[in-house]
Amino acid sequence: MAYEIVYSLYPMVAALLLCQGMGVLWYGPLFGKQWLAEMNFASMPGECGPPIMPFLLTIVSNFLTTFLMINVHNILVVSTVQQALLIAFAYWAATVGLRIPHYAFGMKSLRLFLIDSVFDLVIAMDVSAVIFYLAKYAA
Repeated sequence: MAYEIVYSLYPMVAALLLCQGMGVLWYGPLFGKQWLAEMNFASMPGECGPPIMPFLLTIVSNFLTTFLMINVHNILVVSTVQQALLIAFAYWAATVGLRIPHYAFGMKSLRLFLIDSVFDLVIAMDVSAVIFYLAKYAA
């Protein structure tokens, strides 16, 4: 049986906007000062010039995450929000597991790892929930 890749515009746009908004909050007023200190930045990266490349890469990354989640939801025929959140947790656990050696060998702090990793968990859960609810109630 062949599987068709699904392009769902509304959940994708909603999830992308959510990711960008959560990033602004997370790395701004919520944990911005702690993150800057752990990264050893004197100021926000964009204060020396527009951080166009990081924003573009973030949008591409969020697009890929959203695209993957939409298709996993469709393949597994997610019928409850609990299933959607379990998918998000499995995605997060796999990606955070791959990142642990990079933080360890990069001599980055546990605090920085936690700020970044918990953000990724929040994003994965939010994206999966948005996809689930839009697919279920907006269809």
